[in-house]
Amino acid sequence: MNSATALRNVSVIGLGLMGSALAEALLNAGHEVTVWNRTPAKAKPLTDKGALGAPSVSDAVSASDVTLVCVTGHDATMELLGKLEVPTDGKTLVQLSTMTADESRELARWAESKGMLYLDGAIFGPASTVVSGQAMIIYSGPEDLFKANQTLFAALGTPKHLSPEIGASVTFDRVWYSYGFAVSMAFMQGAAMAHAAGFSLDVYFDMVKARSSAFTDQCMTRGEKIAARSYETSDTRMAIWADAFEGSLSMCRDLGVDDSLPTVVMNHFNRAKARGYADSDLAAVFEVLIPATGD
Repeated sequence: MNSATALRNVSVIGLGLMGSALAEALLNAGHEVTVWNRTPAKAKPLTDKGALGAPSVSDAVSASDVTLVCVTGHDATMELLGKLEVPTDGKTLVQLSTMTADESRELARWAESKGMLYLDGAIFGPASTVVSGQAMIIYSGPEDLFKANQTLFAALGTPKHLSPEIGASVTFDRVWYSYGFAVSMAFMQGAAMAHAAGFSLDVYFDMVKARSSAFTDQCMTRGEKIAARSYETSDTRMAIWADAFEGSLSMCRDLGVDDSLPTVVMNHFNRAKARGYADSDLAAVFEVLIPATGD
């Protein structure tokens, strides 16, 4: 397949916050967009901007070579697509709904039975970043199909092809959630401690902003150590970090701040030290998180 460069006809099924953002971003990029939603009124803001409103799912799929589906879950997706009454041979279905990898593979088998090409994707970023083109969307499925639609996908944010395996993007989404929500919870933990200690939250927020770039760099350095499974360090040792963090945990308890999250972190430190990593880099905590047989 050749990489698509021209403006395209594309349909969007499902106009919740994210589906509407997908449609708006495509319109902003100049594509001809057809939209459908179970509640027709949700289509009006988009048809006012130039989208074409389809009276049915079949009409939406028939209107375009590529259809993006972004509805609530697998069951809703299958219910809607199961009503198709139009030829679909050679059309491309891109699944951006929330579902499991197994459910995405089931949908892929259904699409194949209808002669459709199939990709699934996971959107990293809120709806506002899709409209502004700042989201990242990870896709899985045939790489040639991804490349054929890469320019179209670029209207929605930065597109990345993760794997030819259907469902891989959905699984990776869960991986990212583990990181993203843990960081968010840690941010709020620090805010709670600053508040309880009587510090200005503005000072705390400024510190987070000022240190975020350096923190990312540190994570990437630790990532290199994890990838190499080598944790020697000429910098601060695990035991020193653990001692420092124990003071933070004690502060939480003294202030009456919920200590659930820092207790988990302290347990990771203690397990790593017990495994013989007291003199290693902080990255060695990875070894106590993976399955015992992991390599």
